[in-house]
Amino acid sequence: MNAKTITVLLLVLLSSSCGMTASRSQITPSSPLPTAPAPTSTFYPTPTPLTEPTSLPPLQIRGPSRDLEPGLISFFKDTYGLYFLYRPTVPSDSPQTLAVIHGTPAKELSAEETAYYYAQHWAPLAEQQGWLLLVPVFNQVDFSSRHGEITDALTGYRGLFGREIGADEWVIRLLGTARSALGWPEAPILIYGHSAGGQYVARFLVTNPELVRRAVISAAVTYPQPDPEVAWPYGLGPLDTEIEWEDGTRARIAVQPDPEKWLEAAQVPTTVIVGLNDLEPQLSRPGQQGSVRLSIGRNWAAAMEAFAEDYGMESQIKFESIPGKGHSMLGLLPFCQAALLAED
Repeated sequence: MNAKTITVLLLVLLSSSCGMTASRSQITPSSPLPTAPAPTSTFYPTPTPLTEPTSLPPLQIRGPSRDLEPGLISFFKDTYGLYFLYRPTVPSDSPQTLAVIHGTPAKELSAEETAYYYAQHWAPLAEQQGWLLLVPVFNQVDFSSRHGEITDALTGYRGLFGREIGADEWVIRLLGTARSALGWPEAPILIYGHSAGGQYVARFLVTNPELVRRAVISAAVTYPQPDPEVAWPYGLGPLDTEIEWEDGTRARIAVQPDPEKWLEAAQVPTTVIVGLNDLEPQLSRPGQQGSVRLSIGRNWAAAMEAFAEDYGMESQIKFESIPGKGHSMLGLLPFCQAALLAED
């Protein structure tokens, strides 16, 4: 019996003892994510709360290759930005790719530091499951990572916009680069995002549903509503406008959302997770139903369910509220990871 088989058996036993089932509704504080012991080698540093600038891995100008060292978080430069990759030491029998989308960087931190922090927290699960992990860096200049107001570049990467390339197009490009370089098979991905990253995931889902196997949206504040009267990125309606970026770059944007994509997205197993204490009042934004993240997330899941039912379909988008948790990536992390591990 090899080490990978032992790890899988341990995971099954731990899952049974914690009362987890195949239903995503079983994600509760009393059933935390089963985790394997952390590796004793220097696969990745043990994550600690991100409160100050941190050192990053060496930046590699050349892209990944077949000899990319497994068990390490590697840092790469692409034509359109920076990103982190984690290659597991033992790939799963059915190799899977996980894309993790970071939230808004704190003012004293760079987008690179924020993305690395997310990579540190997700690398142990990627190693345990044998997944390839991709964490793109959405910087301020190219993707408006700190802008959240309606008037600021239409929320930048949250709305899938970018100064030189669409934020979703860029992630698809990075997935292609990594898979080609590592000989990793193409298949629908797992995708997770918290806060601003959750907004990205919701919009990636309705734009590229065929690329997604399972999605987890953690504590987002806006979602793409299935409403043709509300313009993208807040709804299903068309958008035709001009965006100006910080450096003065102007771009004409024309988006025509596809209702069929929304229906297809409703068939992708997706969990929206928000803490019950996430009750900070939010700005009013087009189409959003609710005034706090908790109600906004719950109402979007309900709206997608009603939209699917109108076409004789059953939505696979579920909503989970987590007692005792607020707007915390770390606080919600075990529940988000358990949701990604849930079986259909």
